[in-house]
Amino acid sequence: MDAHLFRRFCEALLPRIMGARMEKIHAPGAHVIVFTLYGGSGREGKRYLVLKADRKSPLLFLADHRTAVNAEPPAFVMRLRKHLSGRRLCRAVHHWTKRRLYLCFDDMAELWLCLDMREGPSLLFEAPQCPDEPLWPEAGLSSIPAENRKGWDVLTPALRRTLAFLDGLDADALLMDLQAGGGDVFSYENDEGRREVSAWPLPPAQLAAMGGTWREKVFEDPIAALAEAGEDLVYKELAVQARQAAARPFAAEAARLGRLLDKLDTEEARLVAMSEKQKDALLLQGQLYRFAPDEKKESVTLEGPEGPVSLRLDKKRTVRENMAALFHQAGRGKRGLEHLTRRREEVRAQKDAADEAVLRTLAAVSGTGSAVTAREKTSEGKALPSGLPRQVQAFRSSDNFLLLRGRDTRGNALALKLAAPHDYWIHTADGPSAHVIIRRDHAGQQVPERTLQEAGILAALKSWQKEQESADIQYALAKYIHPMKNAAPGMVRIDRSEGSFRVRLDHDLEERLQKN
Repeated sequence: MDAHLFRRFCEALLPRIMGARMEKIHAPGAHVIVFTLYGGSGREGKRYLVLKADRKSPLLFLADHRTAVNAEPPAFVMRLRKHLSGRRLCRAVHHWTKRRLYLCFDDMAELWLCLDMREGPSLLFEAPQCPDEPLWPEAGLSSIPAENRKGWDVLTPALRRTLAFLDGLDADALLMDLQAGGGDVFSYENDEGRREVSAWPLPPAQLAAMGGTWREKVFEDPIAALAEAGEDLVYKELAVQARQAAARPFAAEAARLGRLLDKLDTEEARLVAMSEKQKDALLLQGQLYRFAPDEKKESVTLEGPEGPVSLRLDKKRTVRENMAALFHQAGRGKRGLEHLTRRREEVRAQKDAADEAVLRTLAAVSGTGSAVTAREKTSEGKALPSGLPRQVQAFRSSDNFLLLRGRDTRGNALALKLAAPHDYWIHTADGPSAHVIIRRDHAGQQVPERTLQEAGILAALKSWQKEQESADIQYALAKYIHPMKNAAPGMVRIDRSEGSFRVRLDHDLEERLQKN
């Protein structure tokens, strides 16, 4: 987040949150902290000020959607809660060239929260010292040698990269616009999902040098621009971290069971060697007449089917007792192999279940997943998660969203259990149908119209309208869908609907989406 963008954001943010009450503070991920603010500037309701403190790609944005929180907050979060919870924001200043925002929550005690884009949040118990407006080049950029531009605070690294692609007049005009402040904010996204948000338009030559095809979107409101980028980048990263954390116990169990299988392989080799003692015992039994009943030997040479065989014996035992010991070892080996076979099947089934739990937990919502095996990949490189209940079908939408559909009433109930609160639930209107879930990374992720239409068609193809040309579809957030008590599986109560739409049925869609 460039300093000029930070300045633009702070100027738009502070009037909107002044007077807001600090309600909650969470650290849902590494270097990410979320401040829940209530009210401010005549507005009721909660908003979430999210800070990702980082030296390479810091970000600060105001979101309307919350993200998952950690169960055990770190010590610094507890300290912030102790001093800030329940207090109202009364003053605010910013030092934009250093990318620091200072929020005062107690006018009498001078209690300040410092949001540093590089170092993270901290508490101050005295008013911060913010310098005057930084110096700007008065004679134009051409008066400053390239090697001296780093000494100017206003010539930030991001700005210097853009200025390298502009001629003198355009560069000076850009500096004048930035000094005046205000203006539009520009968001760029490429086909690989990379995002850049800038306080000025990036020249085509710079975008070409960045590689790929970039799409530009212009925002009048910097808060809206950063909220869209922040929820897409930070919330998606937090969702991946949450899935990885949820999968970690299953992965550890799968690793433990894998080591146990290796030990069983070693044990199998030992038991096979024991069971093969029966050949020696039978050979010795067939030639026992050659030895006296009380005769003891350290080794014997016997005539086998393929020539002489030398056996080492326990010299403390008679030859007959050695023969009995060999039969006993062979019997133990056989019984051990029978038990080992059953045990290996049990352990292998447990490991397969643990592996499937890992895959199911890590199954991507809008991507291909971070734990996809070769057998699950399709020719296009996308994947469907394994380990789902057999009553639930998985599809991948044309926009790469994971869609879950119940095969029957039991499958409908299981699909709803697999949904997160922010996922979408799809059903036909005014009649029975399959339940379809659209999985999302986070509550702010936008679902394209095409994916919504495809989910509606999947629901209609297993409904009372499946023979019609079109069908009416309703949808809602999964958190507003509740199973009905004492009713058949799949029967639900809808507390709040997001709306309805109409789809034209496509009977080939199921096959296409399962190949995606």
